Amino acid sequence: MEGASSTRFVRSDLNDLASSDENDSILHNDDGLRKTWEKSLIDPAIFKAYQNLRNIVVERGLEKELIVPRIVFVGDTSAGKSMLVQMFLQFPSVFSQANVGTRCPVQYVLRYDPTLADDDVHIIRPRGWRPQDLGRNLQQEMIRIENDHKSEGGFRILPFVVEIASKHYTDIEILDLPGLISGDRDKNKRAAVERITEYYVRDPSFMIVQLKEAQQLVDNTYGMLRIDELCTAEPALWGSKLPARKNYAQHMITIQTKFDAFMLNHDNGSATNEDIRTRIHAFPNSYFTNMVFDLYNFADHSYDENVRYIAEVPEREKEAVDNWIDRINTRANSNESLYQLFNQEYRSLIGIDVVRKKIQDLWSQAFRNAIPELLQTVDRLIQQSNLKHKKALSNLKQQDPKAVRGVYLNYIEEFRKTISNYAAYRAEVNNMFPLNEYGRTYEEIEMEYNEWNRKQPLTWRAYLSSEQLKQIPGKKELEALNSRYVGAYHFGRLQEVFSYMVRSHGTLDRESDWFESSQSLLYGVISDNKNTEKAIRESIFTLIRETFLIGVCWLTQMYAFLTDHFSSHVKSALLDRKFPDLQDHVKFLSLVDLEYHGVTRTFIRNAVTAIRQERYLRMVYVTYDLCETLKKLVKSFSSMANTIENNHDNDNADDDQDNERLGEQILNSAKDAVSKIVTGTNPGMAIATSVASHLCADKTSKTNGYVQPRDKVAHLYLTIQIQGYKSKSIENSLQNRLQHMSDRNVARMANINIKRSRQEVFDAREEVDQLEETRDSIENVKSLLDNEYMNGKRLNANSDKNRRIRVVVANKRDRELHDIEKKLKIQERHKRKTKQNTQHQVDDQVSTFDTIENDKEFSIESDLDEDSMSENEDEHELMQYDDKTSSETYLLGIFRAHDEEDLRLGFLEGDSLDADVEFVQQRQQQQENERSSVASNIKMNIQTTNQISEEHITPSLPPSSSVSSEHAVVSTTVAANDNEAPTEVTTSQVVTEGTLIHTGSVLSELDSAI
Repeated sequence: MEGASSTRFVRSDLNDLASSDENDSILHNDDGLRKTWEKSLIDPAIFKAYQNLRNIVVERGLEKELIVPRIVFVGDTSAGKSMLVQMFLQFPSVFSQANVGTRCPVQYVLRYDPTLADDDVHIIRPRGWRPQDLGRNLQQEMIRIENDHKSEGGFRILPFVVEIASKHYTDIEILDLPGLISGDRDKNKRAAVERITEYYVRDPSFMIVQLKEAQQLVDNTYGMLRIDELCTAEPALWGSKLPARKNYAQHMITIQTKFDAFMLNHDNGSATNEDIRTRIHAFPNSYFTNMVFDLYNFADHSYDENVRYIAEVPEREKEAVDNWIDRINTRANSNESLYQLFNQEYRSLIGIDVVRKKIQDLWSQAFRNAIPELLQTVDRLIQQSNLKHKKALSNLKQQDPKAVRGVYLNYIEEFRKTISNYAAYRAEVNNMFPLNEYGRTYEEIEMEYNEWNRKQPLTWRAYLSSEQLKQIPGKKELEALNSRYVGAYHFGRLQEVFSYMVRSHGTLDRESDWFESSQSLLYGVISDNKNTEKAIRESIFTLIRETFLIGVCWLTQMYAFLTDHFSSHVKSALLDRKFPDLQDHVKFLSLVDLEYHGVTRTFIRNAVTAIRQERYLRMVYVTYDLCETLKKLVKSFSSMANTIENNHDNDNADDDQDNERLGEQILNSAKDAVSKIVTGTNPGMAIATSVASHLCADKTSKTNGYVQPRDKVAHLYLTIQIQGYKSKSIENSLQNRLQHMSDRNVARMANINIKRSRQEVFDAREEVDQLEETRDSIENVKSLLDNEYMNGKRLNANSDKNRRIRVVVANKRDRELHDIEKKLKIQERHKRKTKQNTQHQVDDQVSTFDTIENDKEFSIESDLDEDSMSENEDEHELMQYDDKTSSETYLLGIFRAHDEEDLRLGFLEGDSLDADVEFVQQRQQQQENERSSVASNIKMNIQTTNQISEEHITPSLPPSSSVSSEHAVVSTTVAANDNEAPTEVTTSQVVTEGTLIHTGSVLSELDSAI
């Protein structure tokens, strides 16, 4: 190369703007290097800010947050993009082998480096490349990319980076895309190139430089038309996820190349002015250049000759254009000429120096416009990074097992206390759990339950959804459905909903053969007591099992869901507000969850066990009461009055009223049974159904006296237990074990790793420093643009001030880290000189717990045995998982297995989870048949009406029914007690050869116990 003389043109346009006084000022950069300050050359400051931003974007993955302007070259394959790149590089880089083209974007990063010699061009990336080999090396890279990406059409969307430094460069970054291909020569190749082009031109961070030949007419500019479509098409033509870029023209300039051919075809001012005007009108912000004269072929000349030619292009071009304009003007000035003079306004649009400066200005202006938003974004990122650094320091503090133990014990204490307060919804937690955020209606509880990952599929014949319940008006039990509750009152509302489902369920429907099979001891003999007891027993047992069995399973699931619901709210609130540093302590939190599950599961199992026992006792005592009465009844109906009187005499005075009512029921049942027997009904079936039917009419029957159930015992028990969770004595609790646990086990549970934690601090610190340096560089540029600092000395003073501030802040951070390391007793160990090596080794930081994770002698089983943790295999397994996903997956498996066991806890002999499946299927089929019947009746009535209308006859139409003629609705009025108003329970009665048992009241007796 010929030194500065051959490349001085690069900055000549800028040097003209600098005053001599300002040229003499000296600027010291961050590395202490001295360089001449020029007023016009704010590009190095801008480019430094740009490079800082780009480094952060790439290293931190912040492409979406930091939109940093860049330049992209696009155009047809023959438009001269690579030649224009050479004009920036100032040495040849075009490869000329046939059938080898650009197979991926090439990113050229040009750096101004005043320390290099005049004739020195240094390629930074790829390492080891030389300027004279750049074209050949790029050619080999393109061949490799074509072979490696055949499945993508031989193209790659990611750029190949070439970074070059020279003292004659103005800092800039250019992305050169493969040329667009017109026609149908190779559809796959054209598609691949357009996919790459669309990817970049729709990105608003790219300023577009599109190239076309100056001689091309507007209608023939395929590349320009295609770029417009790629930018604005909706949806994108080639799958880009970016929105259409309708305003792309505001961020684009057009370079019209091969202007020498245009000059050759234009020799008068009139045509020249008109054609230039037409081209500018079609493509605003257009500029013109030649780049090659006299059919010069780079392949025919040496590297040095090509360098000299490129250096001479601006002067050659200037001379050629000026001579051309002179010829045009000479012709226009002739005596008889009708042509115009050349429009001198167009002269400033022509020339490679003009083109290069306009491209630089396009990028510089875009960067200037982006500075305010970039500053805001960087400030926000600095705040986030400071929080990250603060959290990393806090995490490092927690690498002390003693401190960790204290935090763990405090969390458990807070968790247990808050669970109790949450369940009672005490004033102490109102602010932590505001009703408008944490309150739930029954419908919302049902929705969350349906999405619960522990939900077990159940089919219960009496179940009603929240939507069905809302459509039932005037029911006192359902008034609280839309109330928003927090805490244990969910249990009370759940009890009310469950009670309503049970009491509103339809009747037990059985055919005669079922009853006959049930009394099978002595067929047809009414006087045999065992025969009667058997019939009654099977009827009552079946009635209660079919109504309650799966309902109890559903209730068990809802209890488990609600306790998990409470825990989820409390855990989330504590970790967000009081213990944010424990967010990543997966092992400890999983053990807390496991203990809570175990304790609340015991509560639920106790409640379900009580329900099961109550259910069995109810069935036994109801059967016993009925059968004992029937034994007396069948002996002599005529002596019923005496039997009642004898009962009155034998019982206490407090039971007189109950016995009288029971006697009345028995007498009514007997009369009903006799009437059935007379008509030929099986005696055992007649007695069983009659007694059960009359018994259901009164909730205060004699059966209450045997068991004396506690009203709503299950949900009250759970409420009391949950509200007392904070003081609940837990055998071998996690809290007690932590207090006696060795530091080594605490370290294992907390995943203590000082090396890793310190590295997280260093990484966060590096990120903060990088962002702060970037902010300072952007602010320097902003100051220059605002003319606040007009010379290098003041800019240097401002940079020095910012640097001093960063040093003070850095020292404070160093002290914080040092204090933490001192508390952790981290010591510096210096390795001594060895015989083989006399150099000092790098200092190493060591600690007691640095290597605990890799300590092969450390055994989880043995350590847990020492701390009384080996009894629980689940805890052992949880200690293996450091990540939240694995831990939650393992816990979910435990909880689901327990849930499946608990669903069967309320079972008696012969019970099954599938007990109601067939019933529900039959009911659905029956409903479908009823709908079909209704549709058929409506159709028949319409046909009849039409027929009557046609005959002009208007007699009364036959009534239509929405149900089959075999079905009727029976309404039974019952009273909870003497003081309550009657309550209607509607049931469906099927008239068949068999009979039914009304369930409304007899089931409410058992429901009240549950």
